[in-house]
Amino acid sequence: MTSRRDAPPASPAGAHARVADVWRRAGVRRFSKYAAGSVVAFAVSNLVFLVCYGLGWTSPQVASVLSFTAGVPVNYVLNRRWAWQRRGRPTLRGELVPYGGVVAFSIAATALGTWATDRWLQAVDVPRAVQVVIVDVAFIAINGGLFLTKYVLLDRLVFTERRATTARPAGDDRAPDVERVP
Repeated sequence: MTSRRDAPPASPAGAHARVADVWRRAGVRRFSKYAAGSVVAFAVSNLVFLVCYGLGWTSPQVASVLSFTAGVPVNYVLNRRWAWQRRGRPTLRGELVPYGGVVAFSIAATALGTWATDRWLQAVDVPRAVQVVIVDVAFIAINGGLFLTKYVLLDRLVFTERRATTARPAGDDRAPDVERVP
């Protein structure tokens, strides 16, 4: 029996095939699309945050809310249509309210974190440019920390599978089919 250390090196073609196999999995594709969409939405949000807070127009809490206001439509459309392949009209209770909850949680965490960072920096008395950079780093870190949590919440609560409406004959005890809603 040969150990992994004694095994011949994997060929580039074999490695490519393994990567292709992983990519074909729906969860991997969905997560990758979610990540790409999140980067786009975050770029929009961070730009708004930096302009509003960096130019001294608002507090970090208000800048956080404004930044989410700018990024949420981008994020929602990219996630719904591209990552989760949803089409048609979203339901209020099944999709929009849970999505609003995820967004509210994210806004609250970001606003609280940037406020606390800003408050601490005011006590330390650093130059405004340094303060803006550090508060923006906090904004980035908080959003980065929420990245996986938001994915799980979107996948499990917002863009969930729902039961098929196929009628079953009387006495059929099988679990109902589950389908991905288009």
